[in-house]
Amino acid sequence: MLFGVGSGKSWTSLAEFSMTASSTAPVADLARCLAAQAFSSLHDPRKAKGLRHGLGALLSLVVVALLCGEENPEQISRFASCHPELLPSLGFRPPSQGRVPGRRERIAPPSNDTIARALRIAEGADLNLHIGDWLGRMLAEREIAAIDGKALRGQLDYTLSVYCPSLGHVFWQETVGTKENELSALLRVLPELLSRLGKVRLFTGDAGFCHKEVARIIVAKKRHYLLQLKAPHLTDLKLAKDSFAQLTLRPPLARTVEKRGARGDAKS
Repeated sequence: MLFGVGSGKSWTSLAEFSMTASSTAPVADLARCLAAQAFSSLHDPRKAKGLRHGLGALLSLVVVALLCGEENPEQISRFASCHPELLPSLGFRPPSQGRVPGRRERIAPPSNDTIARALRIAEGADLNLHIGDWLGRMLAEREIAAIDGKALRGQLDYTLSVYCPSLGHVFWQETVGTKENELSALLRVLPELLSRLGKVRLFTGDAGFCHKEVARIIVAKKRHYLLQLKAPHLTDLKLAKDSFAQLTLRPPLARTVEKRGARGDAKS
């Protein structure tokens, strides 16, 4: 179950949530999950003096608003103003000393400038770890994950992504450096990725990740891999064909015989 704290309904994916987010109940459920699990321990580099809104609350608001169809900081700020009942669930708190005595308990929504600054100061690596850990809790046992590299639309940077088909989401992303390719980026983060995704048992990838070092690291962690072989890997392709050909020449590992011994059928 992904979330469904107070509404009596659960959602197994964020895509399913976004299609039913017209009512307030599922949005409040996701807000509580984000504030309590995903961003509760996120490091805030800002000084505490004069701080009005926590970084975790601002990022939780951004995720919820994006899933509800908002696209930029101005629309996200307007979304917060139109739904003040969600702000406590997201982690927003009233000021300790309000200027007007009768309005001290009112939670002021963040402005678009505040939201834009929060997105600028949030460290990408730290944010990736927190979101990855949060999504990793939703994985079932013996999951499958697909590794692939993609270029972001409108940018020249390549991103290494780990996608879970059962969740329907990417739960890990890593930027490919300017002096490395997708394979070297995977080799750099693969040990940490395997240690954090303990429920994933099988990793798949295309021919770009078919490398002996990748296979060695995955097997050392007692996981499985399914990597694609193509024509450029002529030596490895020949070895794979020879290995499968040898399996057909081996004698069967077991033999099944009927009780009366009328006939026996070999079974490998």
